[in-house]
Amino acid sequence: MREPRPEDVPKPGPWLRAADGEVLLPSQDGKESASALLTADGRVLRVDANYADVLGVNALPDLGTSWPDTLPAMLIETGRQMFDELTGAERVDRIVPLLASDLRWARLRLRRVQDLEGTALVLVQVDDLTSPDRASLVAQVIRDPLTGVFNRRALEELLALPGRWTERYTGVLAVDVRRFRRVNDVWGRAVGDACLAEVARWLDSLTADNDVLIRLADAEFLVLLSQSSPVPQALTDRPSRTVTVGEHAVQLSLQAGLASSGPLPELAARAEMALSEAKRSGWRTVVAWSGSLAEAADRAARTEEAVQQAVASRAETVHFQPLLDVVAGRVIGVEALVRLGGAAAGVPASQILQASHRLGLTPALARRVYRQALRDGLRLREVFPDCQLAVNVSREFLSTGLAVDTLLAAVAESGVPSREVTLEITEDVATGLSAQLLQTELAKAAAAGLAIAVDDFGRGETSLALLRMLPLAAIKLDRSLLPTSGDDQPGWDFVAGAVALLSRITPVLVAEGVETAEQSSRLVELGVARQQGFLFGMPAPAEHWLTHPVAFPPPEPE
Repeated sequence: MREPRPEDVPKPGPWLRAADGEVLLPSQDGKESASALLTADGRVLRVDANYADVLGVNALPDLGTSWPDTLPAMLIETGRQMFDELTGAERVDRIVPLLASDLRWARLRLRRVQDLEGTALVLVQVDDLTSPDRASLVAQVIRDPLTGVFNRRALEELLALPGRWTERYTGVLAVDVRRFRRVNDVWGRAVGDACLAEVARWLDSLTADNDVLIRLADAEFLVLLSQSSPVPQALTDRPSRTVTVGEHAVQLSLQAGLASSGPLPELAARAEMALSEAKRSGWRTVVAWSGSLAEAADRAARTEEAVQQAVASRAETVHFQPLLDVVAGRVIGVEALVRLGGAAAGVPASQILQASHRLGLTPALARRVYRQALRDGLRLREVFPDCQLAVNVSREFLSTGLAVDTLLAAVAESGVPSREVTLEITEDVATGLSAQLLQTELAKAAAAGLAIAVDDFGRGETSLALLRMLPLAAIKLDRSLLPTSGDDQPGWDFVAGAVALLSRITPVLVAEGVETAEQSSRLVELGVARQQGFLFGMPAPAEHWLTHPVAFPPPEPE
């Protein structure tokens, strides 16, 4: 590097011509812009006197230097990529970050030109976009038009910087608005957009000067955290606030995943992973990434691979578990449960459904499972006359709007009367799905004659008000609600209260997870005679029940 000499600076005048015929000047007006003229192979031929100042480097480059090496160290690789891209293009245009004491943005433009003698050259133009009069260009490219914060494009540019330049960010916080879809469904997208803009202002008000706020998509944001950033603690202390939009007062709650100590790209992925765990938990506000989460993610990846292989090879089977009326002493229903073979053997049905949804395999898998369940259900009526056949529909599949139609098509094909089929949904469907979509789909199922039951009630979050509006034929109490001992009087008092309440919502209550005769007897005393669990039989293929047509007697306490 050296100080500029007068002969380095291009003389003004229309002495460059682009491929489209436009006449160009190799220099720019103002201290916020600069240019460099390169040979066709990327060597510096001339530079503006303010080239170093605009880019924030110490001095002007020596003539003959490879152009990417004249850039700040953080942008050298980006410069090489841009010059390579110019091989197949007439121009390359990119907005890039410049990290110094603060975050700045610059525009780099490379263009193929020739001088008046026809010599092939490359013109580099650099614009500092920090000044307010140039902010509109930044806004067009790297800012989200709705909220005004940085967008995914800006994040990609920051993640592409060498690690030593991103060490200023000591953590990443991935933030999501809990159940935001409900806002759009209930009040409309205009109100939803206003709420998102308010969330952006809310998060921006919490950030430190060197934090970077980014909107990824929908209601998800990312915060690149500088040292001692107050954002994680602020969200832990106050994760909710009410936003007023016109006549509507909307309660918004945030959940977040936090990751710290590591390269920036790795931190972003870890924060997303931690956010997913916060969403799964339902109630946790800020979840910090840990090794155990990584292990869980690794297990999930292995599960997905095993599920994909099993579904591709059609290695699924359908097992059935009986449902009893223990007072009458007879089987009144069977629940169909999917099982996979191969590497996916032993994977619980809930994980199979989640993995198949993420892989886009659910529609095909559901069609095959429903058809098999209905065919076997007809055969099981030989040993369990008049039993109801229950099949499960996951929240993820129901959200596609395809689940009910897929099941009804299988019912019509099988010849099983629709009134003898029960569609079971888990209780998280009531809180994790659009209320309008849920009611529309279940109303369609009920109109076709299917019975609707809520499975696993009490395991997670439940909207009792929404359940009350659904066309429910039954609610199944989750096994987690049942005390394991007859001496647990507070536990049984809780069950008695739940039974009293739910009996007002649905005509039928079923207790799941019954494992002891004592539990069964206490449930009968509370008026819950319909029971299901290992006490009466493990899930097994239809062939098992056809060859072992056991008539279950009412269990007696020991």
